[in-house]
Amino acid sequence: MLWLGRPPYLRWIAATSLVVAGLVWDVTERATELFPFAAVDMARGQFLASEDIEWRPVTSGSMVMPNLVGVTAATAIRSGDPIVPSLVSVSAPIPADSWAVSVPLPPGAGPGTSVRLVFIDGTWTSGTIVQPATEDAFGMISQGLVAVGGEAANSVALATANGDLIVLIEP
Repeated sequence: MLWLGRPPYLRWIAATSLVVAGLVWDVTERATELFPFAAVDMARGQFLASEDIEWRPVTSGSMVMPNLVGVTAATAIRSGDPIVPSLVSVSAPIPADSWAVSVPLPPGAGPGTSVRLVFIDGTWTSGTIVQPATEDAFGMISQGLVAVGGEAANSVALATANGDLIVLIEP
C-alpha cells in the first residue's frame, strides 16, 4: 500500500535547501563598478564628451572598460547602450583650416599618421589620418578619414569618388 510508505524527507530537505540557497544568493551584495552608458543618441564619428556619458553600476568584470579619452563613435550608438571598446575608435583632432575626407585606407594605419595622396595625373597633396579604416566581422574594410588642406579637399574627394586616388603611408 502506497499510503503506508515513508514520507520523502530527502526530497523535502533538498527543495528547502535549494530555496534557502536562492534567497541567500539574491540577498547578498555582489561587487559592482561604474560603467559608461550612452546618455544620448550619438552618430558615427561624433566625439564622446562627458555630458554624452552616463555612469551606471554593473557587476564587476562583466564588461571591458573602454578608453574614453579622445575617442569618437565607431558606429551609431543609441541612448542607453553600454559603451564598449568595439563601439569607439581613437581619432586624431582635425587641424585648423583642414577638411576631413573619406578615403580608402589600409586597416593598419593609425590616427595621426602622415599620408601622401597621389592623383592620377601625378600631382599629390599631404594629409593626416584622423580616423583609421576598420574591418568588420565579415572582412569588409570601411573607409577612413584623412584631414587635408582646404584647397585640396575638393580634388581629393573627387579623385576618391572616381577611384583615381593612391594613398601612400609614411613609415
